[in-house]
Amino acid sequence: MLITNRSLKEEDGEEIVTYDHLCKNCHHVIARHEYTFSIMDEFQEYTMLCLLCGKAEDTISILPDDPRQMALLF
Repeated sequence: MLITNRSLKEEDGEEIVTYDHLCKNCHHVIARHEYTFSIMDEFQEYTMLCLLCGKAEDTISILPDDPRQMALLF
């Protein structure tokens, strides 16, 4: 599989990466992939949407100790 038409743009503090998955034999477009990254308060947020790869979301604290995990300890 090939990746082509990769682009990176920034809108309102959010990075958006898009590209196409292509068949390596006939160069038919199989799926369009979109990946976003943003920082909200004390967290990095990632999202991914692609008919081939699926859908995913993740949030990671930018602090040394994740405040969401600290609340679970008490």
